[in-house]
Amino acid sequence: MAKLSYYYINPTGNITLLVDSPVSAQDRGDIARRLIKAEPEAEQVGFICGKSLCMAGGEFCGNATLSAAAVYCLENGFEEATVEMTVSGAQKPVRAEIKKTGFGEYSGRIEMPEPLKIEEVEFNHQGETVKAPAVFSEGIIHIIMPPVRNRDEYEKIIPELCYNLDADSLGMMFIEGESLTPLVYTTVPGTAVWESSCASGTTAAGVYLASLNGGYFKRTFIEPGGELGIEICPDKKPILSGTAKITARKSIDV
Repeated sequence: MAKLSYYYINPTGNITLLVDSPVSAQDRGDIARRLIKAEPEAEQVGFICGKSLCMAGGEFCGNATLSAAAVYCLENGFEEATVEMTVSGAQKPVRAEIKKTGFGEYSGRIEMPEPLKIEEVEFNHQGETVKAPAVFSEGIIHIIMPPVRNRDEYEKIIPELCYNLDADSLGMMFIEGESLTPLVYTTVPGTAVWESSCASGTTAAGVYLASLNGGYFKRTFIEPGGELGIEICPDKKPILSGTAKITARKSIDV
């Protein structure tokens, strides 16, 4: 029996486990499921090696990217750094500016991948046809929704909706003023999670709202686990700002 090591990280409440032991691609799904079971508060699992990050479901995740960049700084003893990360779900390297702010605590700004398109989607909810804008990005689609009223119903429909849209991962971002509540489904490990925060979903919401505002948008969204900032400017990559706290490095028998 071997030991598998991983970091337990809190980026704006979106508890992320980053495995730094070698794991083959075909074993990542099984390892992710085992870790989620072992760490009930965890919302997602990724696999890191230096400046490389691969999420369990192959999706892109901004919070995990920020976390991986923080781990890179920790392991190399940097107080601050600009890191070019290779991340699943992103065709080009992702630039992250990271600064240590305390013991195991980091703040950062990430150049998020630009979404591919905004398109209206339709789905059935409680016998009615719902039309909503969706932001299509590499590795994940986010549907922009009005305030959530019935969480159980959306948990039931999001897996089928993800399948119908042929998406690796699907988010539903419920927005009310400055508040954003994210529901995210990933095909691996096959779970729908009301996340404490969602960086890619925050970016998608910003991109959509910028499309209604002449291409510019800046806001700090209040999410269940804290705050994430997003700034959208024409002809520039979206800039997301957030924090990550490396809580522990743990191991599990595999």
